[in-house]
Amino acid sequence: MVKIPYGTSNFGSLITQGYYYIDRTHFIVQLEQLGEKYIAYLRPRRFGKSLWLSTLQHYYGLEYKNKFNDLFGSQYIGKHPTPLANSFLVLKFDFSGIHTETLHTTREGFVNKVKSGIGNFMAVYKEYFTEEEKKHILTHSDAHEMITRLSDHFRRQGGDSYIYILIDEYDHFANELISFRFSDYRDVVSRNGYVRKFYEAIKTATAEGIVDRIFLTGVSPITLDSFTSGFNISRNLTLDRGLQAMMGFTESEVENLLLNIGISEAELPSIMADVKQWYDGYLFHSRAAERLYNPDMVLYFAIEYQKEKRYPENILDTNVVSDYGKLQQLFRIGEVDEQHYEVIEALVEKREVSAKLTPQFSFDRTFKRDDFVSLLFYMGMLTIREPHLRRIVFQFPNYVIEELYYQYFSEILLEKTRISRSDIKLSEAVEQLAMQNNILPFVAIVEKILISLSNRDSIGFDEKHIKAIIVSLFHMVGIYTVKSEYETDRKYVDILLKERPPVKPNYTIAIELKYLPKSETARLTSVKEEGVLQLKSYLQHDELKRMPNLKGWLLVFVGTEARFVEPV
Repeated sequence: MVKIPYGTSNFGSLITQGYYYIDRTHFIVQLEQLGEKYIAYLRPRRFGKSLWLSTLQHYYGLEYKNKFNDLFGSQYIGKHPTPLANSFLVLKFDFSGIHTETLHTTREGFVNKVKSGIGNFMAVYKEYFTEEEKKHILTHSDAHEMITRLSDHFRRQGGDSYIYILIDEYDHFANELISFRFSDYRDVVSRNGYVRKFYEAIKTATAEGIVDRIFLTGVSPITLDSFTSGFNISRNLTLDRGLQAMMGFTESEVENLLLNIGISEAELPSIMADVKQWYDGYLFHSRAAERLYNPDMVLYFAIEYQKEKRYPENILDTNVVSDYGKLQQLFRIGEVDEQHYEVIEALVEKREVSAKLTPQFSFDRTFKRDDFVSLLFYMGMLTIREPHLRRIVFQFPNYVIEELYYQYFSEILLEKTRISRSDIKLSEAVEQLAMQNNILPFVAIVEKILISLSNRDSIGFDEKHIKAIIVSLFHMVGIYTVKSEYETDRKYVDILLKERPPVKPNYTIAIELKYLPKSETARLTSVKEEGVLQLKSYLQHDELKRMPNLKGWLLVFVGTEARFVEPV
């Protein structure tokens, strides 16, 4: 069996223990050719950032010089090494896992992470330090002072060994502060804040010639922008077109991986179609050559499929859900929840949103709608669809992220209506549709929600809003792959419920939805007849006819009432 490197972020272990590896080392050459010494490169959670830093550590670290051929001999960089290979003392910091419950635990966690990084550095390069010197550097309670003492130590020593600093998850703890305790975040990154002072000390070390290079990763530029004046030496290459594929998998790479885990050439097209739908779609520059697959999602699928020779029970890894399923936290940023909710509502109704991408954030000004959309982009919750004038049209990157939005939207709906999921027995209603082709219990739930919303909100219902409610409820249960506005020869099925492997419902379902305000009730008959003709036309399409046990339903709502619910 091919060893799938799911969750493996140590380059040395991955290579020496025979894990499947997709070579990215040609980007080392590309980065050096840019001539940038201090680089920030941001990507969403679980996109291969930690593995890339480990790759840099093994390539540039002086301690791996005698292992160069073992580690890189079969990779691009092993055949095309640069003069800088294994020429640095590598100092690595990882700021994930800091407990942010209070200001004290946050600061203590940050200091301990800095202490751990420096401690490991001195253990690896022990010939540069006496025990007394180690103690002198590590015993200070301030992170910036530890950096200053380390820098002073090398300046006194002289010599020609320089430090390469790698920083992983630089913003992990700060993002939680932004969401939950914004005032605390301001204190942390302010002019006198300990985080800012830490980066100022690193900047000073670069000016003194002690730190020669820096590579910093994280998710969003918010924290980076917050201490810009204290660390204004880095070049943010996140949106660089040439570096689009430095992290993430291309389509051909995913195909090769699936073939290597035992999927046959005959099976590949159909399986790739599903994997593409679920995990592909990330674009970080509007003119990049191709979209990227989320590597963690693909590796999760590969390792699960390899074990059972069937699709995993859940198409989205629970570890990804924990990282990406935090839309609620983002709503707290800037204290303009309603404005953020309107963005989510637009996405679930129209499946796209337009905004001007924010390259640099500032909390000295109001956190606006465009900032919120941009943050969703950096976090991997949206991606670029296409440029439009000076703005960008954003969309869901793939189906699993789309489902997170709809699930969250349905939670908001139930919260607004004060209806509990157990009260409406949603799963049972969808199961009746899936197994018995009985849509009536589900429609009754939709009516109950619409009535409650109309009583509590001065809401203006229309077809798109009702469709968003229906689609979000189907997403909440997870029996079907739910497609809104499914295209068939430039005609669009309002809602298509397809099989969701490995789940096998008895029926696949096509739904045509119509809506009339009560003032237009007189049009009910003509609207119904129009809907019947449309749905019959869709059902004759070859692609839909191939779907197992496809059934059609026409739903015509008048106000909050489903006045026509009939199979077609």
